[in-house]
Amino acid sequence: MGTQKERIVLITGGSSGIGFAMAKQMVAQQAATEATVIVCGRSQEKLDGVKRKVPQLVTIQCDLTRQEDRNALCDKIAREFNGLNMLINNAGIVQRYDLAKPGDIEDRIVAEWQTNFMAPVLLCNRLMPILARNKGAIVNVTSGLVHIPLSIQPNYCATKAALHSMTQSMRVALSKQGVKVVEIFYPAVDTPFQEGRAPVTAITADEAAAIALKELSKGKDEIHVKMAAFLFLLSRLMPKRALYLFNKLFTEKGAEKRNSG
Repeated sequence: MGTQKERIVLITGGSSGIGFAMAKQMVAQQAATEATVIVCGRSQEKLDGVKRKVPQLVTIQCDLTRQEDRNALCDKIAREFNGLNMLINNAGIVQRYDLAKPGDIEDRIVAEWQTNFMAPVLLCNRLMPILARNKGAIVNVTSGLVHIPLSIQPNYCATKAALHSMTQSMRVALSKQGVKVVEIFYPAVDTPFQEGRAPVTAITADEAAAIALKELSKGKDEIHVKMAAFLFLLSRLMPKRALYLFNKLFTEKGAEKRNSG
């Protein structure tokens, strides 16, 4: 994974939420680590905003669902940051809908698969020569919902479950190349990703990032942040009952929050 003193990291979805919190905290440690932190995102306006807040960041505008954008990003990395030794696949989107109600959900489903699964997998593949040469690390961000899915965002859970499975395969296959593969399972985090509908149990992006980075420094392969660890345990102890109890609890808590708002 490279020593921290040599770290050059690319964080996708780094213009807000957990991605920006991780980038900001890495930069705060920069004097000790000599890290170069690169963030990419779709919105140039948001990237300009994070650059004003943290001038040390390197920002690159990129829509990872577009092949030409991925290629341009990777070409720039190869030219200017060929010491890259950590890729954090953090970018993600979520769509909420009721599977019991008919309607055209194709566009929303496709968008989630493109962003949450296809983009990180294809980016890993494209950057593999650099990461392998530098004996680097891939960090895939998934969710505690990998273990117990939430029915109101079913396809999001499915895409993260697929990325979880792919991450396990990557861990085995890429170990021969000297590339470490890590997975971070986040709980609900109060970020713009939630669109104002974060559950009452949500933690802040700064707290989530701090926990993840601390555990990442210990060399762990899997990092369950707070409630994500609880969901993992429940899924093993009582998988069927946990599924219904968790969804019922989330629905009731959501209704309670809406009624009090």
